[in-house]
Amino acid sequence: MDDRGPTDSTRCTGNGTTPEIAPTGSLPASASGFELTASDSTVERGARITFELTNVATEQQSTGTRHRYALQRRAGGGWTTVTQFSGDRSGFNATAVFHDPGRGFEWTVQASAAGFSTDKFVVCDRLPPGEYRFVYDAARPVAVEFELTERAGA
Repeated sequence: MDDRGPTDSTRCTGNGTTPEIAPTGSLPASASGFELTASDSTVERGARITFELTNVATEQQSTGTRHRYALQRRAGGGWTTVTQFSGDRSGFNATAVFHDPGRGFEWTVQASAAGFSTDKFVVCDRLPPGEYRFVYDAARPVAVEFELTERAGA
């Protein structure tokens, strides 16, 4: 399976900016009334994985838009953001989204550079096997880790 990233060269021109979304250290999976989960803790490259941000509080809570996320790879003892804004986009808007208890956002993506090159983002380099985390930039950022492996027989 080809996982070199987007084939549309206009999305990987070097003009992208990396979202300043979270510190490089550890982050909780639950904070400020929200919990972030992944459908799998290990996923083969090219397989689908789902991330869910859920309001686990007993009252309505707010977040920013569903686009306030990043994919990060463990590198050198810390985390490096591999998603970039494409083109001349450089940040998130300040829209508030309200979530009733038990509600939130869901993202289902193919675990590859091309799969994570959706919405506002682009991943220009192949995703090597290793440890990754999906981070949502809430009032207190939350993250869920997963391992990306080679597809069997690849």
